[in-house]
Amino acid sequence: MTIRALNLPKDLVPLEQMLIRTFQYPENPEWSIQADEEEDISREIKILRRMWPLIRVMQVISPQMRDLFRGFVWEEEGQIGGVVIAQRRGTTSTWMIGTVGVLPEFRRRGLARKLLTRMLDDLRARGATRIGLGVIEKNVPAYSLYKSLGFDHFGSLIEYHHKPEHAPDVISLPGEYREGTMARFDWKSRYELEKRITPESITRYDPVEIGRFRTPLPARLLGLLMDCLRRLKQGRYLYRSGEIIVGQLVHRTSKSGKGTSSISARLDPACTELASYMLVKAVRAVLAINPKLRIQFTVSSWMPALSEAAEELGFTVRVRHHLLGLIL
Repeated sequence: MTIRALNLPKDLVPLEQMLIRTFQYPENPEWSIQADEEEDISREIKILRRMWPLIRVMQVISPQMRDLFRGFVWEEEGQIGGVVIAQRRGTTSTWMIGTVGVLPEFRRRGLARKLLTRMLDDLRARGATRIGLGVIEKNVPAYSLYKSLGFDHFGSLIEYHHKPEHAPDVISLPGEYREGTMARFDWKSRYELEKRITPESITRYDPVEIGRFRTPLPARLLGLLMDCLRRLKQGRYLYRSGEIIVGQLVHRTSKSGKGTSSISARLDPACTELASYMLVKAVRAVLAINPKLRIQFTVSSWMPALSEAAEELGFTVRVRHHLLGLIL
């Protein structure tokens, strides 16, 4: 029985099945990883394994690439029973813990606490100043654990999904706004919007810093190659009122016919009339590419116009997440 550092790419294959088993909740099936999400996970693991020699080279020449994944596993008799994985927010000193999981047969032994404590100690040693994570709203044991480790509840996310039978009718862009395409690596526009609209209660734990948005060249190249292997079709748009950026929309769909489609959007809360137009545009775009895939859309609770527009289009709430942060 031991806690050891995550060893990539060796741990990728055992982690795939471990994570799929871990995130099954018979008592709350809506929380569980779905079959199409399993396809997404399997595809990502295969791509990472294929790309790892290149990633290793990039990590040697680019310090920023070394924090692509950091983590620890609990290993017992050659089996991974628990895992925690964190990623640095770009080049900032803020980190996000994206995965905390323990297999059912290893639970109630305090492994999650041990793994998280080890992870927090490691991130402190790496100069982290803030650490964030998310937890399902009704997962009381996990929420209580994070609170006991010093995390504060600072926000929430709503995860929607939808599998429409047909595309929604076209609606017109409200006249006071302009729409334009957004370059893949246009970090300045994204930074400008986020800096202006994000509430102070959020930025206390997840600061809007240039390092979150300005991607180093090796990471750009890696992202392009991985998207080619994913066979992703993407659309990116910016919305302006006069010269002020008020919205951002990105939709992604795999041309492979497997997995899920996704929509992400940011919108100035004062510009509610844009919400429906943006989501209709994204839904029509992903359905035109692959109409069989389920569409996922996650939105912050401080952008209620996007939530209302999603529900009007037939999206249903799959799960709500609490956001928790720790200032070191």
